[in-house]
Amino acid sequence: MVSAQRVIDKGGEHVLVLSRKSGLSPSKPAEREEYHELKAVYYGRKDGRWKTEWTVHDMVDCPTLDSAAEFFTSAVSVTDLNGDGRSEVTIPYRLFCGGGIDYSTVKVILREGGTKLAIRGELEMYQPGGKPALQGKKQYDSVLAQPANNAYKQHLDAVWARIRLIRQ
Repeated sequence: MVSAQRVIDKGGEHVLVLSRKSGLSPSKPAEREEYHELKAVYYGRKDGRWKTEWTVHDMVDCPTLDSAAEFFTSAVSVTDLNGDGRSEVTIPYRLFCGGGIDYSTVKVILREGGTKLAIRGELEMYQPGGKPALQGKKQYDSVLAQPANNAYKQHLDAVWARIRLIRQ
């Protein structure tokens, strides 16, 4: 487990659990960890029992190259941007597979119940001299262009800007 966080909102009590698992590549086993899996699970308490409400799951399988998968735990956030009393949970993370200094795939996922919104793109995480990370391609989910989702888009952009400054 990487971290856990308790959330209480209009829907009751919840727990967000972030976990990371690494191991040998299932596609081409070698002697080092080249497979990394990230999982964010949001549990809700209903009738005295914990039930999974949603899951974000991603992985990288990178035989013979450098690889990594990490949550930006300091940028994980729980908000109520639309003021409906239900929490939105934002989970930023990166996946890396490459040789040398390459871009990491970065995703900033926002979940509110069954709704999932995201920015996906590339950042260079190891800029010399403490400079902000260089940005490669960045893509928004198409629904973020709708005016009704402007607060979500602004929030996701702010998280993206924050992780550009984080050094792993």
